[in-house]
Amino acid sequence: MNRKLLPLVLLVVAALFQSCEGPKGDPGPQGGDVLGRTFDIINVDFTSANNFGYVLNFKQQNIEVVPTDAVLVYVYWNDQGNLKAYRPLPQTAFLDNGVLVTYNFDRTDDDMEIFIDSNIDRAKLPTTHTRGFEFRVIVIPSDPLQRANAEVDLNDYEAVVKAFNIDESKIKKISAQ
Repeated sequence: MNRKLLPLVLLVVAALFQSCEGPKGDPGPQGGDVLGRTFDIINVDFTSANNFGYVLNFKQQNIEVVPTDAVLVYVYWNDQGNLKAYRPLPQTAFLDNGVLVTYNFDRTDDDMEIFIDSNIDRAKLPTTHTRGFEFRVIVIPSDPLQRANAEVDLNDYEAVVKAFNIDESKIKKISAQ
């Protein structure tokens, strides 16, 4: 092909594609922040009566959780000065005489369960490790394009709070009792 003809052909092809226009599509959803949900589950007791677990039904509590959401659960472990210190689940406590207590959770599309396991009969665990627990649950979009910061360390509670701009003063409390 002649070198002088090539720019003319490219110009014609570009003009053809620029003038092509299809029908307008339907409008998309209104833009805005993609917000997760954060709530506390308080007064959780792990007893033989509840098989050492607490089940939370999302719909009964009016909490929207879709199958692609990430559900993060943290246990209130202790105080660090004037602040509550949360640890991510699963979390294991090492008691005297080699006793282990593991706090864990699972979830389905409809509910979640927080439960304990141990290397001894759970009914023999001291009540300090089975009664009066508080858990913080953070539900966030799992699609990295929707996350405020896809690089956040989800095991670091403070990093999650900062990355997702969680206002801890507005967290809903759900009592297990």
